[in-house]
Amino acid sequence: MKKIIVLLAAVAITFSCEDATDIIQPGELGAANAFATVDDLKIGTLGVYSAGNTSGEIDFTSQFTDEIAVGLVGGQGSSLHGYALNPSTGFASSIWVNNYSLILRANVLLAAAEGITPDATDAAEQAVYDESVAEALTLRAYGHSRLLSFYAEDLADDSSLGVIAVDFVPNPTDKFGRNTVGEVMQLINDDLDRAEALFTSAGTISSQTFIDARFVRALRARMALYNKDYPAAAAAANSVLASYTLPTTADEAAFRDVWTDTPGAGNNEVIFKFETTLNTGPRLGQIYNTNESDFDGAVNYEMSRNLFDVLDANATAFGDIRREVYLDATSVVSPDYAAEANPRTADVLIVDKYPGDPTLTGLVAGYTNDTKAMRVVEMHFILAEEAASRSDFTTAAQQIKIIRDARYTTPAPAPVYASQTEAFSDILAERKIEFFAEGHRYIDVKRIGDLAGEGYDRNEIDCTLYPSAECDLSFNDFRVQALPIPQDETRTNTVIAAQQNNGY
Repeated sequence: MKKIIVLLAAVAITFSCEDATDIIQPGELGAANAFATVDDLKIGTLGVYSAGNTSGEIDFTSQFTDEIAVGLVGGQGSSLHGYALNPSTGFASSIWVNNYSLILRANVLLAAAEGITPDATDAAEQAVYDESVAEALTLRAYGHSRLLSFYAEDLADDSSLGVIAVDFVPNPTDKFGRNTVGEVMQLINDDLDRAEALFTSAGTISSQTFIDARFVRALRARMALYNKDYPAAAAAANSVLASYTLPTTADEAAFRDVWTDTPGAGNNEVIFKFETTLNTGPRLGQIYNTNESDFDGAVNYEMSRNLFDVLDANATAFGDIRREVYLDATSVVSPDYAAEANPRTADVLIVDKYPGDPTLTGLVAGYTNDTKAMRVVEMHFILAEEAASRSDFTTAAQQIKIIRDARYTTPAPAPVYASQTEAFSDILAERKIEFFAEGHRYIDVKRIGDLAGEGYDRNEIDCTLYPSAECDLSFNDFRVQALPIPQDETRTNTVIAAQQNNGY
């Protein structure tokens, strides 16, 4: 097993890095030697999973959008929180590198699989082989989906620039240009189609920390929605919901189980999550709190006041359980925030969405949780958007009510929409609450901010650290539309240097 993990760790490189030639030298361990059997492939998938780290996407999204405000020990906050975004920004590079590392690991495993033939008389071995290849294909699709979502300027325009589509193991000195959105979407869908067929033939039904056909269908639904292929998105979402059901009544304890990774009813809401252990990271809770998520945990960033006001009003009127689950009980809430002499310190809205796994022990246990890659609730949002896109406001409202019924202890009537703008605005607002601190907000405003007529909406007091900067940001600002291709890539890749996103 060690030889396989070492190999997969070695291929975590960017495609244009000249220093990559120093990582795997001739004569060193190669895929043909590391992957000799079907069992080797299965072990190797663990190394591919381990590259699926989306903590940087969550961190970037929270800091850059209107999800959070600077906390008690956050000082002056980050320049990113002040909307400073350019090709040298660390997150522009790390999101790019992390996802291409995932893709490269998947490609190494898939290339090795081509040289392994399972025993035709051993059905169990064939199933393991099929499952291993399917997992790698899905993770490759997932990596491309994340890159496309952050770096393509228009996810619905198939002819516009996407990212580099890579379905092979490149040479370290190769330099590639960007494929179109349509080409990348085609690769994603081809990978997902092949993976679903293999999972079906293998009979794979996995736990939430390993991929099966249900996650494949959910990812297909998400990307079809992003591409505004609404019929395909609805069909895929409905196929996922054939296997899952949201609670019809709110259960705070069960919903809390989702975030503490405690086995129980709440975890039925998770389709797939990347497992985190004490040894592997990432530490999602440390994005918001230096230590544990309470008043004494050194709060770096807290929930934004505007988001809290909506969530608090929902809790008062309808018993919205997300208020108690997303915020720590030691939070300090001023009844008259704006009138305080120092309103920024009068409120301390402590993010508790990643409170730690109670089954873990040790120093980092208080902020170590699994990363939820896909939850059931997203399928209902997809169906709501699909309905809104064709002005079926009744169906869109019904889907939002299903979501709110799962979160409100006192049921609320279904919303009423008179226009697409109203429908998309409400969908966007509900997504902001439900997916708080999960890495969705940047992509959501980019995708449907124009349909809702909304961008980032920060509380003015939350912006007092940046008197010369914008407080809000329009949905059509170039920084909202796409991340820059990172400087590390454009500096060594002359092909992609000429394809930088607008405004950068």
